[in-house]
Amino acid sequence: MLHTLLAVFTIILLLLTCSWLSYCQRLRARSRRMTMTEPSSNRRFYKRVNRDPEEQYIEGVGYVIGDLSCSYNARSPYIRCAVNPDGLCQDCRHYHQKED
Repeated sequence: MLHTLLAVFTIILLLLTCSWLSYCQRLRARSRRMTMTEPSSNRRFYKRVNRDPEEQYIEGVGYVIGDLSCSYNARSPYIRCAVNPDGLCQDCRHYHQKED
């Protein structure tokens, strides 16, 4: 009789522990999903503190670096030029004035 009660108690305790761990896992997964989607919804309110002096803001594109009058400008915050990605715009031999 005592062995049967102990076995039933152990099984009930095991089921409660498994359901508790499952519940905690669901909470962690939901929390991770919420933190992954939260910054994208608040992206427009994000302020950049350390900006490059060459950086300019273009509506619909965002921040870009480099000389925007050049037709080879990559219009990217990471790459200045499509032809010479690492180089500076001044004294560039690939500079080509953008035509309107």
